[in-house]
Amino acid sequence: MLKFNKKGGANSIHATDSTKLLTASSTFAVKEAYNSIRTNLLFTQQGEKCPIFVVTSPTANNGKTINSANLAINFAQMGKKTLVIDADMRNPSLHKLFSLSSRNGLSEILAGLTDNITVTKTDIDNLSVLTSGKIPPNPTELLSSPRMDKLLDFVKEHYDCVFIDTPPVNIVTDATVFSQKATGYVIIVKTDTTNVPELKTTVSTLQGINANILGFILNDANSEKKKYYSYYRKYSRNYSYNYKYSYGNDKK
Repeated sequence: MLKFNKKGGANSIHATDSTKLLTASSTFAVKEAYNSIRTNLLFTQQGEKCPIFVVTSPTANNGKTINSANLAINFAQMGKKTLVIDADMRNPSLHKLFSLSSRNGLSEILAGLTDNITVTKTDIDNLSVLTSGKIPPNPTELLSSPRMDKLLDFVKEHYDCVFIDTPPVNIVTDATVFSQKATGYVIIVKTDTTNVPELKTTVSTLQGINANILGFILNDANSEKKKYYSYYRKYSRNYSYNYKYSYGNDKK
């Protein structure tokens, strides 16, 4: 039987990463960008009590992890009880953003090593994190296991919304296991990092498993990047925005 073991999150935000996270001191443009994305995502709930949003990208270095965190922060700031799960068990980093221990996290739960769901409350009101746990040898198998289904059913009873940070679609298949379990996918792309063929591969892969693609977040958008915008216009829900804010050395 799964049960919660909540921990406090004192000293939650690491000093070197604090400028990457959405805060009261973030620029107006950044805050409004996330507010706009949140509004669009709320329209996709379709009456769900607790929507589950999977955040992924075509390849590495697109900013998916920082966007997973910031989307969760933005929903929490709205007063929604929010959980962000680090399901990138091959290269986890959410715990680093919030200066948390990654022990006794998702991998231990899915491997049956514990029935305690150790979620950590951050010092951001309404926001909790379920870290990745120890890096396992079989992430895809664990994520597609019945215990993952039970975990999602369990957290939906305790939260208003859930964000899942997953590995890039074009690199491993881990993100695809949520196609029938989640409200939909938010794809993070970055100009000058992701090319259109890579994005088309991601979209084709997700469409092939009947995944619901909710939209894109386009980092470092530039109106001169016509090749990106012409492709995105094929989708009615397109959360592109001009976000010139640098993520420093973030590889996610």
